[in-house]
Amino acid sequence: KRQAFPHDLQEDMTGEPSEKPITVLHLIAPAHFGGAEKVVLSLAGAMDRSRFKVVVGSFVNARFPDNEFLGRVREMGIPNAVFWLRRTVDLENIPRLVKFIRSEEVAIVHTHGYRSDIIGLVAARLSSRPVIATIHGFVPIDSRLRLYEQCDRFALRFFDLVLPVSDRIGQALRASGVRRERITTVRNAIATGDDEGRKCSVSPLSLFKRDGDFLIGIVGRLSPEKNIPGFLEAARRLSKRYGHLRFMVVGEGPERECLEGLTMRMGLDGKVRFTGFVEEMEEVYSLLDMLVITSSTEGVPLSILEAMKHGIPVVSTGVGGIPEVIEDGVDGLMVEAGDTGALCRAVETLVVDGNRYMTISRNARKRVLRDFDRLSWTRRIESCYLSMLNKREEASNE
Repeated sequence: KRQAFPHDLQEDMTGEPSEKPITVLHLIAPAHFGGAEKVVLSLAGAMDRSRFKVVVGSFVNARFPDNEFLGRVREMGIPNAVFWLRRTVDLENIPRLVKFIRSEEVAIVHTHGYRSDIIGLVAARLSSRPVIATIHGFVPIDSRLRLYEQCDRFALRFFDLVLPVSDRIGQALRASGVRRERITTVRNAIATGDDEGRKCSVSPLSLFKRDGDFLIGIVGRLSPEKNIPGFLEAARRLSKRYGHLRFMVVGEGPERECLEGLTMRMGLDGKVRFTGFVEEMEEVYSLLDMLVITSSTEGVPLSILEAMKHGIPVVSTGVGGIPEVIEDGVDGLMVEAGDTGALCRAVETLVVDGNRYMTISRNARKRVLRDFDRLSWTRRIESCYLSMLNKREEASNE
């Protein structure tokens, strides 16, 4: 009996959506609430509900059941399931996942991250379902993660479709043996609606910035690849020259305690504020005058797109997919990773040159509104789903 996939699930002869939408299962292992987690929620919230049903499957460490991502998923009313992890890649979840895919009539498995890629691939193949992966980036900061990355790159050769968030990641995938025709670059995007009418609550964050202060921030997980010490060193040098500069580190992570100690030793107490995890980022962007990225590796950070949408100039290292978002000197400034002197000079340029600051601010906002709109991004991924299902049906009918 032929499986009811594409033509039974897409449209009838009048062009109206059929009654039964295509079920897409997104798999992710949300250790923290970062870029990949935000991408899954954004996609789930923007997809055409008349044509697609989104279900989220989360691989969660059984020792740490409280999870910010799960809370957001449930708040949004997204159908979801939890698969508990008792080790890094818990193979016992494979039969559980296969059972879930079949019982929920999942038509497409969409994975995010190496744990989900490996387990999702096996479960999808055992269930005879097509499988697609979004590659948000690789972070080989130690030998353990390098091994996981190698396993992931091998597994990705067997996916029906792979969606890197940048051309540079796509090139690395081809070098790893993923076939060119199975790779489609889909850069991250954000909702570009106007937020000017949204009111921000008064909180201790707003009290950190006084009248006349210029606030420079860094946003992300406090982990080695973000090079927060490089940001703090730039803050130390610049604060000696400009007394009105203030610095904010937004995010949580394993390095926070060490970084706070480093801040004290640098004499930056009162100049640098660690906010921890911030749920409502709108207030942060309403306060920031500049965003700095000091990472040694990245995909396409959503924080850059959010800052640009708000007209906040970005000074960033030119790593990963960032050069595909920022045109250096036009809608942002880029420097070499690890070059603290160049970082300071770029930041200083925008602090002292108001005309250049405003030009980059205007250009950044225009760029995001033109090229990184969430609706266009979502429709492109939906098109990838339908194309993949059609190819699969055509192959089964040959």
